[in-house]
Amino acid sequence: MPDLASPAPSADAPPVVGYRHLPTLLPLAITVLALFFVNRTLNVQEEATLTRQFQAHAARLHDRLRERISTYDEILRGAAGFFAASQSVSRAEWRDYVTALALDEGYVGIQGLGFSQRIQPAELETHVRGVREEGFPEYDVTPPGSRPVYSAIVYLEPFYGRNLRAFGFDMYSEPVRRAAMDRATATADIAYSGKVRLVQETDSDVQPGVLAYLPVYRGGRKPSTDPLRQANVVGWVYAPFRLKDLITAVLQTELNVAQVQLYDLGPDGGGRPELLFDSLSNSDAPVTPATATRLVHERRMTLHGREWLLRYRALDEFTALNRHDTRWLIMTGVGLIGILLCVLSWVWINTRERARRMADELTTALAEGEERFRLMVASLQDYAVLMLDEQGIVMTWNAGAQRIYGWRTEEITGRHFSCFYPEEAVRAAAPAQALATALVNGQYSEDGWRMRKDGSRFRASVLITAMRDGNGRVKGFTKVTRDITSRHEQEERLRLAATVFRSTQEGVAITDSGGHVLAVNPAFERITEYTEDEVRGQNLRLLASGRHDRSYFHTMWRDLLSRGHWQAEIWNRRKGGEVYPGWLTVSAVHNDAGETTSYVGVFTDITRIQHAETQLEHLAHHDALTDLPNRLLLHSRLEHTLERAHRGQTTCAVLFLDLDRFKAVNDQLGHQAGDELLKAASRRLRLHLRENDTVARLGGDEFVIVLEDLASSEGAAVVARAIIERMQRTFHLPGGHEAHVGCSVGISLFPDDGHDADTLIQHADTALYKAKEAGRGTYRFYSTRPE
Repeated sequence: MPDLASPAPSADAPPVVGYRHLPTLLPLAITVLALFFVNRTLNVQEEATLTRQFQAHAARLHDRLRERISTYDEILRGAAGFFAASQSVSRAEWRDYVTALALDEGYVGIQGLGFSQRIQPAELETHVRGVREEGFPEYDVTPPGSRPVYSAIVYLEPFYGRNLRAFGFDMYSEPVRRAAMDRATATADIAYSGKVRLVQETDSDVQPGVLAYLPVYRGGRKPSTDPLRQANVVGWVYAPFRLKDLITAVLQTELNVAQVQLYDLGPDGGGRPELLFDSLSNSDAPVTPATATRLVHERRMTLHGREWLLRYRALDEFTALNRHDTRWLIMTGVGLIGILLCVLSWVWINTRERARRMADELTTALAEGEERFRLMVASLQDYAVLMLDEQGIVMTWNAGAQRIYGWRTEEITGRHFSCFYPEEAVRAAAPAQALATALVNGQYSEDGWRMRKDGSRFRASVLITAMRDGNGRVKGFTKVTRDITSRHEQEERLRLAATVFRSTQEGVAITDSGGHVLAVNPAFERITEYTEDEVRGQNLRLLASGRHDRSYFHTMWRDLLSRGHWQAEIWNRRKGGEVYPGWLTVSAVHNDAGETTSYVGVFTDITRIQHAETQLEHLAHHDALTDLPNRLLLHSRLEHTLERAHRGQTTCAVLFLDLDRFKAVNDQLGHQAGDELLKAASRRLRLHLRENDTVARLGGDEFVIVLEDLASSEGAAVVARAIIERMQRTFHLPGGHEAHVGCSVGISLFPDDGHDADTLIQHADTALYKAKEAGRGTYRFYSTRPE
């Protein structure tokens, strides 16, 4: 500012002050240019980053969908292997096999797993009759009509809901499905169909569908030539998919940030694209231009000779989540730096000497600070600290980095830091993406896998920071890495233990040392009907059934305190009052000092096991068709009857009978009618027998009756005549049929004709043949004397 006391300058004097301060305008001009170029550079970098991020995001979605399709392929191959490993697969075996896969729980989108049988025209009637005899009287192959070859969906699990609509459907009658089935047969491999409407669809929520087929060949082996494959194919295992359910289940919330369109390009990708799925539309209508964006990524997927095209288009949500707008912050920083330069220029011009001294002091302080920082970094042993240049080349690192990575300083200096990444991460451009993120955001952090010099992997926590000078220019990067392998393994073990605790089918309860509940799993809630909130803090004696005395629990606590574990069968009571059996195992948990801190109880509900044992016991001793005692139970009861008759000096009789003209009924009306006749005959036999008498079926149309406590042989004759009379009455069978049969009876007596079960049954059988020789419809006693 000019001195007011000095004389005014003349008009001709030059503007010394103005020219002297002109250099301060130079930083201002540079700042304006820097703001222009920084803004332009940031725009380019931001668009490039978004493009890379979306391409990587689309690749992850694509890989996730491919992995799920591969999983379904393995399920198909497993199902075909199940057929190949068996002579035949029953409906119950197929249901048990598919139930074990738990398709409803882990594979949303697949509608089921089924088997379609190939049928020649001459076999059609036999096939339909056989399925109806299994208990499906309304079964038929649809659609009706005459065709050179038929197929029919005979197995499809889960067999309820929508899937019932597909039972008996001839997929070979529809061109799209037939093309896929023929391609699968010819290649002996999986084949996917084009777009179809699944027969499971109803009038609501209709979705495009596809089907995957894998042929099953006679004998379980793949023929080597196409003619042999066509001649030996017996059917196809297949899986139907509703594409909207499938892709929504696989990608889930990812569809909120990206539009996914799926097109079928046909076999070998040579067909006209056909839209299968659009995440922004419930119809086949094209996407409106309003949803279009320049972030679009297309990838193809090959499905065993069929091509799919997937188009991924970023939505506004993706841009909002991934855009880190630091432009104004950086530009403000550049502007402030420019203003600072102008001020510094002013100070430099006016106080040059003082600025020089200040510069010397700052230089000294900076050097001292760098030395202190270098010594501090060098002393860190648990952290790897690296200095990278702008390209990611290692310039220097500390002793901790040498210990963690295994490289010596002279070996690693000058190498790119991507050598620390696994090969798959390098192929995915992870190192470049990390530097780009640090460049845009200032920092980049992650937990991931890294490589040592010897090729071993370790889990690392990584922080990369961009180093900039006063003008915002990148001068390099600092990279700090810590080995967290032990922590990662511990977290994985805890996660696995938690998963087992939640998913096991046995009830698990954890209590403190006093027996008060700390936690229970979902299986415990299902078995006991108590929720975790209801039992937390309670003593498990609330489950007591009252069936065990004090000595039972005294033994339990004695074993727990002495041996640390106990197991036994126990009766408990559910919340609803039902008493049920179970198997309980209790283990004590000790701390490092050997003190008991808690108990873990694992409980299995064995109600079904006991019921199954009872059912098996019944099936082992009774005929499956008539529920009469079988040969095994007959012998047991007859032996007991003979023992009682021997002790009481009484008479008993064995009646051996079979049905006359039964074979004619079986041949004329079919095996199902024959089975109904046998059941009706068994009911008639049981109607007029005493409670202590036994009637058993030996097989076919042969029955044996044991009569106890007879006064004379005439009592057996009376029963035989009554049975013959009842069997000659008309039998009314399902379907409006009538059957007219009779029976012949052979009789042996104890003790006259034998003293053991086998002899009496054999002699009764001999007497039966005498009755048949006498003209059927009569009875004969066994006689050791020739007649």
